Amino acid sequence: MSAQLPIATPDHWDNFLWMLNTTDIAPEYPLPWLPQTRRQALAEYFSAPGVRAQFEAPLLETLQQCTSHRLGIYFEQLWGFAFTHHPDYTLLARNLPIRAEGKTLGELDFVVRHHPDSAVEHWELALKFYLQIDEYWVGPGLKDRLDIKLQRMRDHQLPVALGDTASAILRNQGIQLDRQWALMPGRLFRPLASLPAPDPRPGDYWWADLATFRAYFPTARRDNLDTWCQLPKSCWLAPYPMRMADGVPASTEAEPELSEALLSRGPICVARTAPEGELSRGFLVPADWRVRALASIPCQT
Repeated sequence: MSAQLPIATPDHWDNFLWMLNTTDIAPEYPLPWLPQTRRQALAEYFSAPGVRAQFEAPLLETLQQCTSHRLGIYFEQLWGFAFTHHPDYTLLARNLPIRAEGKTLGELDFVVRHHPDSAVEHWELALKFYLQIDEYWVGPGLKDRLDIKLQRMRDHQLPVALGDTASAILRNQGIQLDRQWALMPGRLFRPLASLPAPDPRPGDYWWADLATFRAYFPTARRDNLDTWCQLPKSCWLAPYPMRMADGVPASTEAEPELSEALLSRGPICVARTAPEGELSRGFLVPADWRVRALASIPCQT
């Protein structure tokens, strides 16, 4: 893999549909997960013939108005667009701060009215990507952990909306909550060495240091019809199709110092693509990442 790894460009409409269709990463955890029938209704509306031609330009305009490059903000922008343009919803509040005596208790991601049953709903959202370390799932930047995030959503983020302070703030705006929903789509990445060799199957998301990566992917294959590319955060959502504009196919063979330079700022997400679609996706991590990840776990308990 060369230091000139092509950088992918996002397809925001593909990300939007992926967001509506994908399932939560921890559906067994006791949270009020949005029912699949509700997801399906949203996805079917925006997947209907002619809808992309109608809404893609307004979606891009909405995203361009946002100055933040944070992935969580991007995710919220996509959901805000869905609530604004789907006929079953009216957006009542977004990122509503809950404060008491000068202290911020929390923030409600979205409050919407669901017209089919006239219910007012609080939606709490998170888009998460975690790498497996033993029995834990940690974020690539080592600042987040799945079990802690789930517990915080259950014990704080959802309950704060039902407390006296939030109820009074909502009541002043003529809002009374009828129910709550949680959503936490994303991906879970397992150690590459634990997956079938020589190639993981599509959908087997992995992480690896460069030595392990080279052992599994020693050369580019298929007569250079496939290629590896680096996925910026805005490309972490939908499966990535090959686009010739992203650059020429890159070999996995390179001098070690050049490849290590790719990881100078931390883990990077990469995908292997071919004309038929995405073949593999994973995180490349620095050689000491696993040691640092293990050291970070006790600090977050």
